[in-house]
Amino acid sequence: RKRGDKLRLCEMRTENGVDLEPAAVAKSDGDGRGEPLALAPKNVFVTKGGWTNVFDLGIEYAVEMSGEFGLLDVRNDTLAKRYMPAGLKRRFIVVDDAVLREYGDQLRLYFEEHHIETRFVSLPGEECNKTLSAVETILEELVDFALHRREPVLAIGGGVVLDIVGFAASMYRRGVPYIRVPTTVLAIVDASVGVKTGVDYTSKSKGALKNRVGSFYAPIAAFLDKRFIRTQDERNVVNGLGEIMKLALVRSPELFELLEKHGSRLVAERFQGSDRVADRVIELSIQTMLEELGPNLWETKLERCVDFGHSFSKIIEFESSPALMHGEAVNVDGLLCLALSAGRGWLSSEVVMRVFNVMKEVNLPTRDKSATPENMWRALEDAVEHRHGAQRVPLVRDRIGGYDFANDITKDEVMAAIEYVNNLHNSP
Repeated sequence: RKRGDKLRLCEMRTENGVDLEPAAVAKSDGDGRGEPLALAPKNVFVTKGGWTNVFDLGIEYAVEMSGEFGLLDVRNDTLAKRYMPAGLKRRFIVVDDAVLREYGDQLRLYFEEHHIETRFVSLPGEECNKTLSAVETILEELVDFALHRREPVLAIGGGVVLDIVGFAASMYRRGVPYIRVPTTVLAIVDASVGVKTGVDYTSKSKGALKNRVGSFYAPIAAFLDKRFIRTQDERNVVNGLGEIMKLALVRSPELFELLEKHGSRLVAERFQGSDRVADRVIELSIQTMLEELGPNLWETKLERCVDFGHSFSKIIEFESSPALMHGEAVNVDGLLCLALSAGRGWLSSEVVMRVFNVMKEVNLPTRDKSATPENMWRALEDAVEHRHGAQRVPLVRDRIGGYDFANDITKDEVMAAIEYVNNLHNSP
């Protein structure tokens, strides 16, 4: 292009001294967006009615397992140095209060040994505390700490705390970086992997709504250390198996077989066995989640097999009494969905029974009084709203590891599936 052409690109077309529009490159970029502006040719395009602004938001975040030395071992400087802005030696740390009770002294010693100034904010990690007020607590502390714009928040805890911190990070100064350190089985294989953040919301008209307020906001990294599982009680470990079972049923026969053969031992050993079974289960779970989420982070595609166990579980989790944990509710939902598959002829009764036996072997809940026909139909109606007007219910089809989507589930099918589950429990 000639020098004169370059100058022409920056001129403005005027009429009676009034600027009408920026002059554009002589030819369209060819993709229908319009004609690119010279000073932003990849981003701003002149159209007939105005402009189109295009920005490709590059997302990249590490998901790393710790090696020989755990994350709280002073020989491992990951939490002390990774992503630390130049000129700073401090960390703003939000930690699950149960984790702080168990590891507080170790955490403080770790950062002292690395000469890192710390501000600890503790939050309760139960689902009932996943509220906007918890987000406000973090925001107030961030203001007082005077967190820099590129300084990461460090979140240590289970999925509830990680979700709250991620949402707060997405809001503070319209977005500051954050790092996830999951400490439960469920958080390691689920909450640490994707980009969802958020809290529950209580509506005046509809009551408690799970994860109704939130954002898609990626961490800069997730650092995983299965050593944290050592201090988890049995129920929390089993709760994590609910999400692992979900992934096994729709995506991985190998993962299911590992649960079938070693599930009870994984619980008893808290994933600390000397062989590689626990490592393989975690690796398969995380890689499977990343394979599904990676190409669809913002859920532009609403048919998601990883939504298996999440069509009815929101209502089950909130309506159950005594309350079920998230992974437990997902498993109750999962068995109900297996019953739906069987009712459609998509899955044999032998396969359903095989899965049911593994669930019982590892003490996963398989039914709940809250799973009434009325509640489950209400859950399905909410799923339709969430999935933009269609059921899009992922169901296991043909075999463990195979799936399909249903969009025409009827009330009669739901009632029959509940009866199927009850009959499983009554069989010898």
